[in-house]
Amino acid sequence: MSRQFAVTQKAVLFGPERRLLLLENEAGVWELPGGQLHTGEQPVPGLQRAIRETTGLDASVDGPILNSAWEIDEGGAFAAVYRARSPTEQATLAGDHVRAVWLAPDEALERDLNSTQKRAIELAGDS
Repeated sequence: MSRQFAVTQKAVLFGPERRLLLLENEAGVWELPGGQLHTGEQPVPGLQRAIRETTGLDASVDGPILNSAWEIDEGGAFAAVYRARSPTEQATLAGDHVRAVWLAPDEALERDLNSTQKRAIELAGDS
């Protein structure tokens, strides 16, 4: 039996002040910027596209720092989280996001994020 998997990519996105970006969606959930990988798209350009579409930021993306998979409905989901950098903190929101905040990593960890995103922030550091 074949199962469908959604592939999502997120970024621990640091700005020039060494703060990272969190987005709040319409449901009031905080998350890291990113989105789904399109069919045929390479991972890094796909993540750069998703960041640009949701925040207006042109980010440079380093290697992945965390991968996670879980079951949803009758399929599954896979997320890859990367470390990334933006030359500016001037985000312009699009899509289903209503607020963007730039926070120090310890402040970001105080937000109501899922355990995968919190672990990614811990692993990302700011090196």
